[in-house]
Amino acid sequence: MLIKSGSIKGELERMRREMDRIWDRFSRESSTYERDWSPSLDLMETEASLVAEIEVPGINPDDIDLSVTPDMLTVTGEKKQETGEQEKNYHLMERAHGKFSRSITLPTAVNPERVEARYKDGILTITMGKRQTAKSKRIEVKTA
Repeated sequence: MLIKSGSIKGELERMRREMDRIWDRFSRESSTYERDWSPSLDLMETEASLVAEIEVPGINPDDIDLSVTPDMLTVTGEKKQETGEQEKNYHLMERAHGKFSRSITLPTAVNPERVEARYKDGILTITMGKRQTAKSKRIEVKTA
């Protein structure tokens, strides 16, 4: 279909192409500055506990909140963007910043009263004591 450049359809087509170009540029630029992110997490199990290690370099431990239920671990926080000089012209910006939240279902029940968190070298280590389960006990049947 041939569209004349001076027609209304031609003008609308030109506007659509221009809006596509603007939207593509906006998407590229906004994704560079404000992207969602989620810190990497490893979850290990020992005989007595579950241990989660979460990569949170550059985050102040005071900006991290932990919540533990018997079957769920939730970590929320914020990596704040550096403030200071406002007259910077970035050529590349890859480091993520902003708020994050991670919730994982735990593979075994833990005791929320037995949780310890430590932060060292950008790694948050959360040790969660497993909930004690009743062990079976053999009962002797007595005769009268």
